[in-house]
Amino acid sequence: MRVVYFLLRFALGCVFLAAAWDKIVDPLAFAKIVRNYQILPELLVGGVAQVLPWIEVVVGMCLITGLFPRGASFSATLMMAVFLAAMAWAKHKGISTQCGCFTTKADDAISARTFLRDGSILALALLVAVDSFLRAKRA
Repeated sequence: MRVVYFLLRFALGCVFLAAAWDKIVDPLAFAKIVRNYQILPELLVGGVAQVLPWIEVVVGMCLITGLFPRGASFSATLMMAVFLAAMAWAKHKGISTQCGCFTTKADDAISARTFLRDGSILALALLVAVDSFLRAKRA
């Protein structure tokens, strides 16, 4: 089971690193996506667009290395829940925008596919978080 847990944690970490890449490379495009969601006040859009990808990098690296596994897996779970809630908000409001999950390109619009993908990542994050908390209890 330790190998399975490691592989799941490693895979989740890689997902977060992959998700951060395009946002770091093109923060202006990511800021536009964040703005399109119409959730944050304009004053916060730029800061969130610059900081969020680096939080994803830190969480991803912690998951990969096993450093602070409970905090990293809890953070991953929380972020995925917030990302899904933001997509649901946009869909509910009839806002047509890119997901902004893995790319800042226009070819990743919010859709059933993005909900399924991000929901699956949330399930993985939750599984890793539960396992890391149970491991800490046993230790």
